[in-house]
Amino acid sequence: MPQSWSSIRKRLEQDLLCEKLKGRVQYFRTNYHGAPDEYGRFAIRIDGREVFQANPYNENRYDAIAFSMKRELNIPHRELNEKGEFLFDKENREVEDMARLQSINEGVVDSCEVPHMIKKYLGQDIKASISDENPVIRLLAILDRRVGRRTLQSIKTTLDEQPEWLREFYKLRLEAEGMI
Repeated sequence: MPQSWSSIRKRLEQDLLCEKLKGRVQYFRTNYHGAPDEYGRFAIRIDGREVFQANPYNENRYDAIAFSMKRELNIPHRELNEKGEFLFDKENREVEDMARLQSINEGVVDSCEVPHMIKKYLGQDIKASISDENPVIRLLAILDRRVGRRTLQSIKTTLDEQPEWLREFYKLRLEAEGMI
């Protein structure tokens, strides 16, 4: 049985959030009932200010990137063969995954993907999360109480390598720990 958003939020804000950021960081999610697939919004607030947000309309950005990449790489459209299998599916899927990651690195995240990202973060080791290729998972991990001072010290040197939108969360955690 899937967990409710309120229990996931409680886990993120109370159980896993580092002590010095409790009360300052809030996770927000809403679904628009009646909208296709109950689309909704996801946001992270710091001191009441929305710093990160995802919504379903960001999918358009990802689609544009994927379309452009496929055209550049001459990836043919998926075709259904006589056996009912898709031709060129693997190539399309690989480019779509690259486009999705590029979009996320630019800070454009589809809110429909956020629950999957949270589930992955909650289901894997903190070391895997802090070095995950997905910046949203790294965002969740950097705020995690299980990330200690030694790990933060080594992460501090990678600050400039992070996407610009993610740096604010890294700086927040480092400042909270008195490391900046």
